[in-house]
Amino acid sequence: MEAVQRTRLAVQRRSAGLARETWLLVVVTLCLLVVTSIPVAYGYLTTPPDKWFSGVVYNVHDTAQYFSWMRESGWALFIENRLTSEPNRPIYLNLHWWIPGRFAALAGLSLSQVYQLFRLLTVPLVVAALYFFCRRLFRDRSRRRFAFLLATLTSGLGWVWVVEKYLISPHTLDFPRDVYTLAGNSLWVMTATPHLAFALAVTLFVLLLAFEGYRRGGAWPVAAGLVALFLGMGHIYDLVTVWAVLGLFGLLVTLRDGWSWRTFWRLAVVVLLSAPAPLYWGWVASDANPMWKQALAQYDNLGVFTPDPAHLLILLGLPFLVALVTFNGVVPLRCQTDKQLFTKGWFGVTLLLIYLPFRFRIMLLTGYQLPMAVLATWGLFDHILPWLQERVGGVRTGIASLLNRDRLGRWVPLLFLLAVLPTNLYLVAWRVIDLGRHDYPYYLYQDEVKALRWLEENTDPDEVVLSSFTVGHYIPGFAGNRPFLANAVMTMDSHQKEQMVAAFFDPATPEAEREALLRRYGVRYLFYGPAERALGGYNLASSPLFEEVFSSGEVRVYGVRR
Repeated sequence: MEAVQRTRLAVQRRSAGLARETWLLVVVTLCLLVVTSIPVAYGYLTTPPDKWFSGVVYNVHDTAQYFSWMRESGWALFIENRLTSEPNRPIYLNLHWWIPGRFAALAGLSLSQVYQLFRLLTVPLVVAALYFFCRRLFRDRSRRRFAFLLATLTSGLGWVWVVEKYLISPHTLDFPRDVYTLAGNSLWVMTATPHLAFALAVTLFVLLLAFEGYRRGGAWPVAAGLVALFLGMGHIYDLVTVWAVLGLFGLLVTLRDGWSWRTFWRLAVVVLLSAPAPLYWGWVASDANPMWKQALAQYDNLGVFTPDPAHLLILLGLPFLVALVTFNGVVPLRCQTDKQLFTKGWFGVTLLLIYLPFRFRIMLLTGYQLPMAVLATWGLFDHILPWLQERVGGVRTGIASLLNRDRLGRWVPLLFLLAVLPTNLYLVAWRVIDLGRHDYPYYLYQDEVKALRWLEENTDPDEVVLSSFTVGHYIPGFAGNRPFLANAVMTMDSHQKEQMVAAFFDPATPEAEREALLRRYGVRYLFYGPAERALGGYNLASSPLFEEVFSSGEVRVYGVRR
């Protein structure tokens, strides 16, 4: 009877613990949905009557190209690069945007609506991926919860530069990459870009399935390989991380246990099944497709790079510092568990990857918050807390006497979580303040939107439209035309074209130069509104080269006379 009673109590405790963790997931997900939606809701609710809000709260430059990919993917599997004036072959496929694009077309929803649905979907996906990974790595409930919350909420020490900006050097943020870099920050990614949040969730699921595949075999490695293939067909950068982590883990296991064909094949299956993705992208970026090769070679135009090690510490903050201290080679390899080898290998190999000569190397921090949080959890619970409890245990007076071991075990993790929040709190508040300006590029004038609709309904999609860089962002996705200038990466010779646009609207530019530009690039329409007027005082209405074909308020569309 006693044995039955103990079994019954154990089952009840497990059920109660599972119920509490389910509620934790629900509460965290709902809170994140609210917090990450604050800038979006503010943008929509405060939009002035004469403005239109894009629904994008950060990095319109990249997001506008995703609108273009969604638009074209609504009707085709392989699409062209529509962000440049030069015609090109339809060879591009990005499954992460093909699915929402096709859904928008079938459901009759606007691109902005589907973009917001996609954003809302990625939040529970990221939460689930982080939680299930932490559940796999930690049996102890308190450690599991802490690691999960730390990986979800952590941000770096970039707030120090914000304080420095307001106290010492107003109007200048000295090291913006230490603050605004997306990769490695779960909450910021979920707030700013659903594409990267989705890639984060899929990356974590791939590595979790691969780890289970190594431990259990069966269908797990195949599932990991198929999900990895899906990951690579949307965000190939993260497949570099997956392959590197699994390769190093296999090497460490081999050094610990000796060669095993079972281990080799369970990890190799993931690589083999996902191999078509890098083969496809390698072909896209090869000499067989010179335009795509040039576009991908312009990635550095984004100005996004890995910070040096000192600034990397600022970017990743306290969890990174504790993880570095926890990550040590003192424990012999033979004494390391699978979980330790997997986590430490992931943590270490990423530090190598982000400093290799890849143009996209900073993106390899995607998912790094998880091994960093796991190592920080081990460090906090196995080293820092015992040290503090030992010190407090010997103190009999003062405040320390009020803190027993149990209270320290609760308060220290909580204080650690609070210490990693300030930068994320600033980022969310900063987006609200920035959107409160109701200005480009997040907003357009209603008349500009009307002009985009006129182009969509009255012009051929292959006709080229010249505009400012800001308006050019939106032309491929919302009008469907080819822009002369739209994107620093996907527009061919984007820097030169930006200079050409500035010269075009400069009154001092000879008319013959304008005519030569129009002929050379086959420009058919000129978009002329407030953003274009800000580039120069050239009056298109006074030129015999153009005829007005659309007018609304301060916005005009001019056709180029044939």
